[in-house]
Amino acid sequence: MIKKPFGNTGYYVAPLGFGCMRLPMTTRTDGTACVDDALAAPLLRKAVVSGINFFDTHWFYCNFDSQRAVGAALSDVRDQVYISTKIQLNLVQKPEDFDDLLQRALELMGLDYLDFYHFPALSYRTWQEKILPMKLIDRAERAKATGLIRNLSFSFHSDTDKMPELINTGAFSTMLTQYNIVDRKNESLLTYAKSKGLGTMVMGPLMGGIFADGGQNFLSRMDSKCATAVEMAMRFVWAHPDVDIVLSGISNMEQLMENICYAENIATITTDERNGLIARSEEIRELNDLYCTNCNYCHTCPEQIRIGRIFTLYLQHKIWGLTDSVRRRRDAHPVPFNLTPDPTSCTNCGICKTACPQNIDIPAELNRIWPTLTNL
Repeated sequence: MIKKPFGNTGYYVAPLGFGCMRLPMTTRTDGTACVDDALAAPLLRKAVVSGINFFDTHWFYCNFDSQRAVGAALSDVRDQVYISTKIQLNLVQKPEDFDDLLQRALELMGLDYLDFYHFPALSYRTWQEKILPMKLIDRAERAKATGLIRNLSFSFHSDTDKMPELINTGAFSTMLTQYNIVDRKNESLLTYAKSKGLGTMVMGPLMGGIFADGGQNFLSRMDSKCATAVEMAMRFVWAHPDVDIVLSGISNMEQLMENICYAENIATITTDERNGLIARSEEIRELNDLYCTNCNYCHTCPEQIRIGRIFTLYLQHKIWGLTDSVRRRRDAHPVPFNLTPDPTSCTNCGICKTACPQNIDIPAELNRIWPTLTNL
């Protein structure tokens, strides 16, 4: 697998990064979910052997167990990999919380330092109302000076028009953003960040896994010679000349080997192929009236409505025409889609709406799409 410079960090990275949000899970004796180390450790180790050297995690991934699992699995190959994690900004209520949360992450992962530390889902409002007043960049710089972190990064899901201002601050070494064949709104920002020396990363290349789940119908609508929708989607993102790393959430060995195969063949992607996919995706994109990446930030719902699952089913029907499949799953259970409770239980409290990085008006969208699903 080829390695390329990662912005001005001085690091050389593989084009495929391991997203550690969807590691294989199991259940503890007390009934709580946790990472299945017996499956996850070989998966992570195989990735390293195969040339992947960037691993991205977060404190709440995998029911708050991803950081521990990643640190444990990669402890004796630490010098071969770059590890990235993220601070949960809503837990920062005072400046000192930045230091405490960083130390907690290092201890949980068993690390002396982090290669990359992210301000995740950063909005311009958070920058203005929390990062600057609390002088969190100064805190991060002190952590860099003492060797606890090597690079400061940020990701974002909204405020696209404001992101150049954050790039121009010079505070960040890398940027992580959403980009895929359907959602290209951040395409120019990748180029701008690259021109300013930042390393660039892409998340959501498969639209939250939707291309892997029924994407073949979508593939059939595209002018592509790829064997699978996953291959087409990954090749498209890699074809952007200003993308350094594509993060892929990997759950099993089959997915890992499939992604590695595609990564080892990115040099075969032609400009004509990319342009053709862009033209066709522009036509199909008009069908997308709900952009949900299934990140599950909305799992804060007090009524325990499975919002992400409902949105995924709707998109499978609306965008890819998988109506028969959605209908079969509906009819296979006494409760529609095996979703309990259903969206009619929504109290419109707005907690999910506040948590959504896509700024989706979730209560309104549930009310809009639920009749469509139940009447297929």
